Amino acid sequence: MDTHDMQQQWYSARSIFKLPGSSDGQRPPMFEERVVIFRAGTPEAALEKGRAEAKRYSEGETQPRMLAHIVVFCIWEEELTEGEEVWSCLRQLETTDEDFLDRIYDGEQLGLRHLE
Repeated sequence: MDTHDMQQQWYSARSIFKLPGSSDGQRPPMFEERVVIFRAGTPEAALEKGRAEAKRYSEGETQPRMLAHIVVFCIWEEELTEGEEVWSCLRQLETTDEDFLDRIYDGEQLGLRHLE
């Protein structure tokens, strides 16, 4: 079946990059997680779109290095609305809440993290 005949759904694709630090040491190297959305007929087609977008991004002016880790997530809603889930990742780890947050998000910058 041709992919044009298939029902197109929304998918989010998460990719991870390593941004180089500055040569003078003023800016340390950082990892960046990005989530972008695409319409595709299959998860495999969404993955290909995610790979292509990540490749384009890695050729940008900051020259981030793409890590070999792209994952897609199907968004079941036809129309995107405020509050719609566009990404979900379940991890099974034997650890405390605080240790999990410290391990996964240690060094997080440029995002807002809610702390109670």
